[in-house]
Amino acid sequence: MKNEVKMTQKIDLDLDYYKALRHELHSMPELGYQEHRTAARICRELERYGIPYEKGIGGTGIVAWIDKGSAGRSIGLRADMDALPIPEETGLPYASRNEGVMHACGHDGHVTMLLAAAKVLKDSVAFDGRVVLVFQPAEEGGAGAKAMIDDGLFDRFPMERIYGLHTRPSEPFGTFLIKEGPVMTSVDTWEVIVQGRSGHSSQPHHAVNPILVASHLVQGIKEISATSIDPAHAHVITVATIEGGVAFNVIPETCKIGGSVRAFSREVQETVERRIRELSAAMAQGFGAEAAVEYQYRYPPTVNTHIEASYRAAVACVGEAKIKSTFPSSMGSEDFSFYLQRVPGAYVWLGSKVDPEADTVPLHSSRYDFNDDLIEIGVCYWTGLVREELGA
Repeated sequence: MKNEVKMTQKIDLDLDYYKALRHELHSMPELGYQEHRTAARICRELERYGIPYEKGIGGTGIVAWIDKGSAGRSIGLRADMDALPIPEETGLPYASRNEGVMHACGHDGHVTMLLAAAKVLKDSVAFDGRVVLVFQPAEEGGAGAKAMIDDGLFDRFPMERIYGLHTRPSEPFGTFLIKEGPVMTSVDTWEVIVQGRSGHSSQPHHAVNPILVASHLVQGIKEISATSIDPAHAHVITVATIEGGVAFNVIPETCKIGGSVRAFSREVQETVERRIRELSAAMAQGFGAEAAVEYQYRYPPTVNTHIEASYRAAVACVGEAKIKSTFPSSMGSEDFSFYLQRVPGAYVWLGSKVDPEADTVPLHSSRYDFNDDLIEIGVCYWTGLVREELGA
């Protein structure tokens, strides 16, 4: 089935060139903080356009900038660069040449769209201010956004607002999902190590079985949602790992359980952490064991605080009918949230599903491939966003 969306603006772009560039990036995926070849390729492209840049920010990150006029205003546009530790099974001629690693989340497409937009912005878009192009490493669990911030991103390249764009294969092709407020959850990780006392399985009264303690604790942690949190506050508490014991006739010394927490508010995060600590201490004490808890706040919720320019730019590209502003927030997480804690902005999704009757190949699948026909829409959105924010 053909990708059907009527672009309301025509973009002067060599699409064949950028499709080939996207395929090249797809064939050379790299994991977070290892994106050396990817970064080098981005730098060569920026040099071809005559756009200045600095590299090595937050590890392998790159920041480029385009200045026009004298307004002194600035906005940031971000693309993530990293791939995933997944063996590719697409069978494509440009499939990954890096065994066990592939672009299964569309970051090759995100980089391509931002590079193409940079070329158009440099050559043919009138604006008054600075556009900061952020090519970020390690979005996939490595908190590359935070690394770039910690490395002085906003101090060295001040921005009034920042924007992110991500493909979404479950949504109709060319549809933008844009709304104010929380759009993705936080993600925290937790781990409890139960310290018991080892012994022979035939003499449990001489031991303290940490697996038994952990089993009760798993149930208690899952009950936090029902007993300690307002049902109106969406969240997910997951128990994902349990490790303990090496033989059928040995009661082990320790048992370890762990998992994740996803929420849309800091209040819920703090409640879950407090209850995990309280339950672990009480449960362990009741069985004569001890419990050590490690709780890590990894990514905060992604909260859109300024969507007006994004909305207008998207409408100008695909029309009002292709905009969704009412949709369920995602229980997934994104380190773009760190940027939005510092400056206003928005994170939007762009749908890529062509055939509504066909099965969707989801993100993070070994069979996923970015839809090249999104490149033109992405460039239209980025350039339109600049016009909305910095229009001369």
